[in-house]
Amino acid sequence: MKRQDGFTIIEVTLFLAVSGFFAISLLVGASTAVQRQQYRDSVQSFANYLRSQYSQVINVENDRNFGKCPIGGGDTNRGQSECVILGRYIETVADGDNAGDRYRSYPVYGLYSKAGSSWKYALGESVSYQVNWGAKTKLANSNTNISVLMYRDPESGGLQVKLFNSRFSNTSISKAFSDSTVSDNEICVYDDGWMSGERLSVFLPQRAGSADAITVGNARGCSNG
Repeated sequence: MKRQDGFTIIEVTLFLAVSGFFAISLLVGASTAVQRQQYRDSVQSFANYLRSQYSQVINVENDRNFGKCPIGGGDTNRGQSECVILGRYIETVADGDNAGDRYRSYPVYGLYSKAGSSWKYALGESVSYQVNWGAKTKLANSNTNISVLMYRDPESGGLQVKLFNSRFSNTSISKAFSDSTVSDNEICVYDDGWMSGERLSVFLPQRAGSADAITVGNARGCSNG
């Protein structure tokens, strides 16, 4: 009987099925690895953004245009005004589906009122920031209204960081200085349906002498979405 060379239809079908299975597994694994790396990148980029804001509190640079103080009064030369830059105010921008993915940061000015024996505060011009790779942020209590006040206390000179679950306006920013009800120091960074398999957060200490004190770690009170 003459022997036939080659593969049967069943063998070819099995080979293609097994090859296809391994190919799909490799593609899924590669996609998951890319998503995980994008997620980590978004967390680190957000942490670096907050560190850069804190660095501006430590290393103050006068950015006032034409020497004008936003708290009132006339123009003055830089270095000759009682209007001082005390720190940075950072807040989320959007609500709804886009909540927690965009921020604005402002310089915070302070002016001591001799008549009232108290400090007055105002915000300068804002700068925008977008969280990378479509990631979003929220507090551990699921609140997406986030604001951070980083400042040097005008009386003691000590550095402080306050994290709130609400936002302040130019007219209400003084409440942030006097408010002692500070939220948890954890800001959750989460994805919208990714399969990253990990949850990370950015932690802000209430007092720190260096921007490096803002750290990234495993989430403690966060869930996805």
